[in-house]
Amino acid sequence: MQITAVVLTAALLAAPVPTPTPSPTGSTGPLTCRTGPIPTNPPVNAPPTTPGAPSVVWSFFNSAYLRWEPSTDDHAVACYEVYQDDGGNGIIRAVFQGNPAAAEGEVYLPTPIGTRIYPVYVVAVDRYGVRSARSPVTQVRISNDIVQPQPSRPVAAPLSPTSVRLSWTLPSYSAPAAAFQVISGGQLLMTVPGTTATLTGLTPGTEYSVTVRPIYGDGSLGYESPPVVFTPSTPSVSCQVSYSSSTWGTGMTANVAIKNTGDEPIEDWELTFTFPATGQRVDRGWSAVWAQNGQRVTATGVTWNKDIAPGRTLWIGFNGEHTGANPAPADFAVNGSACA
Repeated sequence: MQITAVVLTAALLAAPVPTPTPSPTGSTGPLTCRTGPIPTNPPVNAPPTTPGAPSVVWSFFNSAYLRWEPSTDDHAVACYEVYQDDGGNGIIRAVFQGNPAAAEGEVYLPTPIGTRIYPVYVVAVDRYGVRSARSPVTQVRISNDIVQPQPSRPVAAPLSPTSVRLSWTLPSYSAPAAAFQVISGGQLLMTVPGTTATLTGLTPGTEYSVTVRPIYGDGSLGYESPPVVFTPSTPSVSCQVSYSSSTWGTGMTANVAIKNTGDEPIEDWELTFTFPATGQRVDRGWSAVWAQNGQRVTATGVTWNKDIAPGRTLWIGFNGEHTGANPAPADFAVNGSACA
């Protein structure tokens, strides 16, 4: 069951086992433990035993009802203080008077934008103000009843047989997200600041199901998007290749321009073409790794130019040889897709 909570004003406390600062608001009055009267020289006594870990009995709308194993103390337990664990001294959220019947009660926690898990613990205080050690921490789930919309179903655009780029949107009327979690099979793959993510290291031919979930500015989580299901494959590339060469004797210099005419980057590009004449051969090239097998030529990107952004043109070239005829190739393809 989802619950929400109303914020109670509280103070950050300054000692490892702190004395609570009274809160000016709250349905049960100031968050102050009534311990007194405390004599000028209280007797030496051991602190109360550590309370048990609180458990959630029920939760509804704006509160969670907690119950825990009570403490014992030679001078009687005066109250129990319930804290939100903030990694430091804790933030006091409720005080329950009396012993032992007060080892339970309703606690209010700040209302998140989405859903948030609050760690809480209990401290017992005896009649002389001596405090016990903290109880074990319990995770309490609080959800806002004003439902935030889901992100859209991600769109998966293949970049290579082992990588995919995901993109999604969040409705404008939603609370803005500080980041997004990318999730598959219940496992968190990554957290990204925007509405795109690139998944790498995928297994070709394997089906994946991925969702995204917003993280809001207060650290709370929104609802997961509908899943996108995809199988990595070789992406279709939209490209245009221009080829020009100059000839002298039996030598030539060729310049090749590869333009990405699509909407997605061409990653780890590989250019292939076939020389029309048997005597044509690549000797030495630049801006690419060149290889030739028979009349078939392959060029692949180097570290600084292995990807071609949408709308960008990459210039590469080579010096080569011919035996009298030097016609231009016509069957250019990038990553297996024919180019114009």
